[in-house]
Amino acid sequence: MLKNLLLTIGFILTANLLVFSQSGTLKGKIVDKETREPVPFANIILELGGTLIGGATSDFEGNYIIKPIPPGTYDLKATYVGYKTVLVRGVIINPDQIRFYDIEMESTVAQLEEIVVTDYKIPLINKDETVSGGTVTAEEIKKMPNRNANSIATSVGGVFSADGERGSVRGARSDQTVMYIDGIKVLGSSTLPQSAIEQVSVYLGGLPAQYGDARGGIINVTTKGPSRKFGAGVELQSSKFLDAFGYSRLGFSVQGPLIKGKKENQTSLLGYFISGDLIYQEDSRPTAHGVWVAEDDVLQNLEENPLRPTGMATGGTFSNAEFVRQSDLGNQKATPNTSRYGINLSGKIDIRTTKYTNLTFGGQYIYNDGRNFNLYHSMFNYDRNRLSMNNTWRVFGKFTQRFPSSSESASLIKNVYYSIQADYSQYRTRNMDPYHKDNLFEYGYLGKYSSYKTPTFELGDETIGDKEYENVWLLNSWDYDTAYIFQKFDYNPYVANYTRQIYELYPPGSIQNLDELWLAGGLANGQGPPNVYGLWAAPGSLQTGYGESNNTQISINAAAAADIGNNEIKFGFQYEQRTNRGYSYAANALWTRMRALTNFHIGQLDVDNPIAIYQDGIFMDTIIYNRKYDELTQTSFDKNLREKLGLDEKGLDFILIDSYDIEKKSIQYYDKDGNMHTINVGEDLYSIDMFSADELLNDGHYVAYYYGYDYKGNKLTNKPSWDDFFTKKDENGDYLRPMPAYEPIYMAGYIQDKFAFRDLIFNVGVRVDRFDANQPVLKDPFLFYPAYSVNEVAEVGGKTVTHPGNMGADYIVYVDNVNDPTTITGYRNEFIWYNADGVEIQDPNVLDVGSGVSPLLIDPDQEFINYSAFKDYEPQWNVMPRISFSFPISDEALFFAHYDVLTQRPLTNVAADPSSYYFINTIGGVINNPNLKPTKTIDYELGFQQKLTNKSSLKLTAFYREMRDDIQIYRFNGAYPRDYTSFNNIDFGTVKGLTVTYDLRRLNSNTRMIASYTLQFADGTGSSSTTAAALVASGLPNLRTTNPLNWDRRHSFNVTIDYRYGEGKDYNGPTITRKKGTDSEKAIQILKNMGVNFTITGGSGTPYTAQENISSITTGATRLLKGTMNGSRLPWQFRVDMRLDKEFYLKRGGGDSRTYINVYLQVLNLFNTKNILGVYPATGNPGDDGYLAAAEWQREINEQIDPQSYRDLYALRVNSPFNYSSPRRIRLGIMFNF
Repeated sequence: MLKNLLLTIGFILTANLLVFSQSGTLKGKIVDKETREPVPFANIILELGGTLIGGATSDFEGNYIIKPIPPGTYDLKATYVGYKTVLVRGVIINPDQIRFYDIEMESTVAQLEEIVVTDYKIPLINKDETVSGGTVTAEEIKKMPNRNANSIATSVGGVFSADGERGSVRGARSDQTVMYIDGIKVLGSSTLPQSAIEQVSVYLGGLPAQYGDARGGIINVTTKGPSRKFGAGVELQSSKFLDAFGYSRLGFSVQGPLIKGKKENQTSLLGYFISGDLIYQEDSRPTAHGVWVAEDDVLQNLEENPLRPTGMATGGTFSNAEFVRQSDLGNQKATPNTSRYGINLSGKIDIRTTKYTNLTFGGQYIYNDGRNFNLYHSMFNYDRNRLSMNNTWRVFGKFTQRFPSSSESASLIKNVYYSIQADYSQYRTRNMDPYHKDNLFEYGYLGKYSSYKTPTFELGDETIGDKEYENVWLLNSWDYDTAYIFQKFDYNPYVANYTRQIYELYPPGSIQNLDELWLAGGLANGQGPPNVYGLWAAPGSLQTGYGESNNTQISINAAAAADIGNNEIKFGFQYEQRTNRGYSYAANALWTRMRALTNFHIGQLDVDNPIAIYQDGIFMDTIIYNRKYDELTQTSFDKNLREKLGLDEKGLDFILIDSYDIEKKSIQYYDKDGNMHTINVGEDLYSIDMFSADELLNDGHYVAYYYGYDYKGNKLTNKPSWDDFFTKKDENGDYLRPMPAYEPIYMAGYIQDKFAFRDLIFNVGVRVDRFDANQPVLKDPFLFYPAYSVNEVAEVGGKTVTHPGNMGADYIVYVDNVNDPTTITGYRNEFIWYNADGVEIQDPNVLDVGSGVSPLLIDPDQEFINYSAFKDYEPQWNVMPRISFSFPISDEALFFAHYDVLTQRPLTNVAADPSSYYFINTIGGVINNPNLKPTKTIDYELGFQQKLTNKSSLKLTAFYREMRDDIQIYRFNGAYPRDYTSFNNIDFGTVKGLTVTYDLRRLNSNTRMIASYTLQFADGTGSSSTTAAALVASGLPNLRTTNPLNWDRRHSFNVTIDYRYGEGKDYNGPTITRKKGTDSEKAIQILKNMGVNFTITGGSGTPYTAQENISSITTGATRLLKGTMNGSRLPWQFRVDMRLDKEFYLKRGGGDSRTYINVYLQVLNLFNTKNILGVYPATGNPGDDGYLAAAEWQREINEQIDPQSYRDLYALRVNSPFNYSSPRRIRLGIMFNF
């Protein structure tokens, strides 16, 4: 019944193109101020910047309702003949909530229009408390130290923040909280221009049915909209001369009408709002203690002379970097070469198509470009910091139509409206070396290596035809090296210096081939220098290859609503499809790959076809053998290279890959007779399309990785099937190995009823989600090849078998040997294993009797997986009831509660990758599981709010959450053809907590404060999808008992305090008296329009797992658990951010129309608190792991090349800046608005 109802609703909505909207409601009653009688048929309108947003007419009882209203701050105007016009300024509308506001009107006999103007004051007790969380308005945001949405969210109690970031929400993993911007689920960056944010709402619980695909919370951001009046603003902000981190920002905003109505007071027909930020940061990752870098002269010497001779009789070299002491280093406050700039733009256009319809278009564009900080490379190699660029853009269109109901109408159905919203988002990234960018073959290029060869001979006998040759010289090799010459190029100069210096340190002629160069410590193309004691990267080391990703999202959302009696019915439909695609190259490895692929097929001599050498008819006592051509082993790269060089594809020419002169575009080769030649190509010789896909996939040791692109980096125009990966070839017979983009489909339908029953406000709804990963999955995660089940096996090894009675017909049969089965060893039903007697066992290795865990295969000779092992992902349906209510006991007290069921699709580790299965026997690490299911949370909450005084209230909220089916790394033991590590829905946990919130208003005072304290217990089997990685890698099973989660902060507090002076009669601060003329004095309000805002966050320490023994950060020594998992705690944390500002108003025109300038000082981490974010488990110290002082490690330390250097460099490396919070940052800004 429910399914049919939802399908019907979905059909209706689709037919009408109805789409999701986020809106609020304004509801109240209009009465005569003296008689308290209702005022029927009064006109009520809601305006934003002079633009009409909505309106209504009061009914016979004086009741009115305006909906839907976009979240924001509005002016409310009520008019009626014989009464003074009432104007209420600053009415705040929150999304998905009813704002109650009653209006009192005064009668008048005057002929002139009189207006009663009041300022709206947010009620201490909100009757509609069906959604838990908090809302921060534009007026409040403007005064806060941090004005980005994620930082604003951390001011709400229940939101965890370790260092100013938005982390866990009520114990959930951080990626289980979803952000919406103007109704668009955020893909990519959520950064907005600071002047664009109208409102930030944080939903912690009681989610309306229209929200889904989130389990932690919802952060709902509304951007500002157009105004009838033109306005603009400019903002400059900089930290120059205030701190070491070089932050600068230029912000702007402009709004107004494009097309006005004919009448002066008529709303604009077409309005706009545009804002933007331009940001530059010299240090995009400030650190608390600065970073240690080599002094300029030291670094220059290391770059130019990286090596020194060992001085030992055996020869060899040492790296000069391994002799660096702390005295050779300097500490810099700012991380070097990490500058970054960004552009953030936001815009919105409103078109009032008719009186009751509205069309809105909007979007954002975010671009970031800069260098990334890398601690490992920061001491000697910051010059090569990775260049990363990303851009996000999203656009939406929204259509709203209202069907007004007359206040005199007796219709049961009123206030009908629907909204239509469709949006498109794209998030693109590019990562590369800052110098080479997309020039892939420059990444590993050090120079030209000329290899000089001569054939060698040995005495022996040979027969050619009928003639026998005895004791003659027989060729045994074409490749005896006589010299190996290096010509340096400056594409990777510091790495090339390793090879250059080898030639300088060794006598001429000492290096005759590549092997000898390597033995001496030199490098070939594609190789990087050795690191420094495993602690720091050497100068010139490449930090990255080249890669791109392109993720898109298209959404169609629908909502319709109507009031049926006292019931507000809302229903809707949502559709979303994402497309994730990308590719990357380990560009440095291309040279190594080319060396391996070239000449491989001519590596042997053709001894079956000897050639006797005659000169002028005289036998020269010499017999040679040409290189042997082996067509089956010739690689595609080799063929394409010979074709490009104009050589015979089947020829015997020996090509010297590393002899390529990148500037002259020339390369050397030896012909079949051993003569060297040089070919000038005239263009870049090497290109990625010279390889085949298999040559770059490299048996799972990826040189190229791609999905949604082909291996050449071209975007796929169609979606290949998985069978194409296993079977599709090009015209040359090479496998193309196409891998499709990840394109999951998410759909949802919902219906909810918000109604009042006496004093109770209920919001009851149900949501049904459908998630389709839209990709193939293994039919059986333990089988890559098909195997027999119980009902298919009557005999094994020629003997009749009888299966235990508790074995199901579809249970998989396991035997003693795959190729020659003679007896059954056990069975398996999905994840449950049994021995041959049908007794359940925990360890499948019990079934291994010498040949591994062996299923009874249908085809034992099958060597590679094929498409027959897969099936389509089965779409997952989830039904989520939502119930919340709010019970105002009086105007001064309120009970509220909710029950939510929340689900979320798997977000990571789920994209299918056929290559990971195809190369399962050689691939290392962890592979994705495309068959992951949605995760689930059941959420309960009970709360009470009490008014304390006319300007303060106290709210207590108790909550409990059950988290199920979370994703965790998992070892598929007993899988065939081998065990492998992937992911599975096996984690669970609980969160229990209590939040106390004190709300102090600024009524007749200077102080506004919201303070929250949260007591929370967050326990689970895993804090992330890789928590169990160490356990699984050591062969241990996953945890089945709960422990404190990584963000289990027992006590936390979030406080926002704003202390501010007004002006004029509202000013109560100090004054200075100044004489005006001879008879009067004037009081100067020196602090008028001045204020300070503090955001304070902190709490008790988060857990970590202590370690019994001491180990080095550079070794994989076994760590012995001390106590229990996450049984130890970090110290308490405390952080204060501040914004001090003063406004200067200037008159413009008449009346209250004024411009103003706001000058402010922003200080993040005001007290420069060095909060400890991480420690070493053996010591509990953030800067010392105990290794250097441990007696058991002194021998190893003293055996290093330079023990003192090792100690210095180790101590600096172990004192990681990531273990401390960000330092104090100071920025001065000025805003000019008119």
